Amino acid sequence: MELNFACKYPFTEEGKQAIKENNIQINDEITERGVKRIVDALNRVQRTANPVHISDQLIEIGSYGAARMMLAHLRNRYLSNKFAIAEAKKASSLMARETKENIKRLQNELGVVPGEFEGKVVVPLEVYVKFSPRSVDYRLINRNVKEGHVEVSRREVLRLMEEAVKMKVEDIGLFPNAPEIVKKYSVKLMKLVPKTAPSKMSFKEGENPPCIEKLLETAKKHENLGHQGRWTLAVYLINKGVPYEKILQIFSNFPDYDERVASYQIKHAINRGYTVPSCGMLLSYGLCIAECKIGNPLRWKTWKRKK
Repeated sequence: MELNFACKYPFTEEGKQAIKENNIQINDEITERGVKRIVDALNRVQRTANPVHISDQLIEIGSYGAARMMLAHLRNRYLSNKFAIAEAKKASSLMARETKENIKRLQNELGVVPGEFEGKVVVPLEVYVKFSPRSVDYRLINRNVKEGHVEVSRREVLRLMEEAVKMKVEDIGLFPNAPEIVKKYSVKLMKLVPKTAPSKMSFKEGENPPCIEKLLETAKKHENLGHQGRWTLAVYLINKGVPYEKILQIFSNFPDYDERVASYQIKHAINRGYTVPSCGMLLSYGLCIAECKIGNPLRWKTWKRKK
């Protein structure tokens, strides 16, 4: 049972102990499985392995460690983010049908332990702030907060746990002295990384307001944006006359990029002729990062000329 738990959730202490106690050594079979694990993450393919034989379980656990070793060696943000998101979603799908006992074990492991306050399910404020997704639905202004606790649903507890898994998996660190087998398979992985960098656009330095510069910088770093951030960026670029293909290129740098979804959303915004949200709306979304007082990001150039 313990090995089965480690197999499903290799990011836990049980996963680490399984590697130590069973003396799992990296080899071609395990490393190839690790490569496959990352490739699946890149292709948004979710394979929930359920090996029965002990030898297969050990390979599955070892493949997670091998994947992390390669990612630590490569230090590629795009691959690391893709991998972390995929592992978190995989864990989330398993947790949705997990036993209460195992859920409690995971909650203690991840630091997301819900409690009860005035008959409501709650989590401590600091836990909620740390693990809540970057979505307008999770903004504190829209939540019931009382005496250091935030009310959440059972479903939202799992969502916080998913985010905690992502952060845990993403925290890879450095691996300066990688063995040759890791280096060899890392070369294969680098061939899977998109060769095209985010378009630098035709913008001059300082031409965009700080909020938009921050969104563009997030894309360049291969970090994820919440729905409101992506929507704002897309509509802004559309209104600035940026071609559809270049906008899609920028969006392709987000770790959870789905070409079909992104293409539909961008084309929908173009066809509907949406305008950019006001600064007041961006403030409510948590996207405003400076006191420009221009009313709307599209007024940035005019405002600068007046100054």
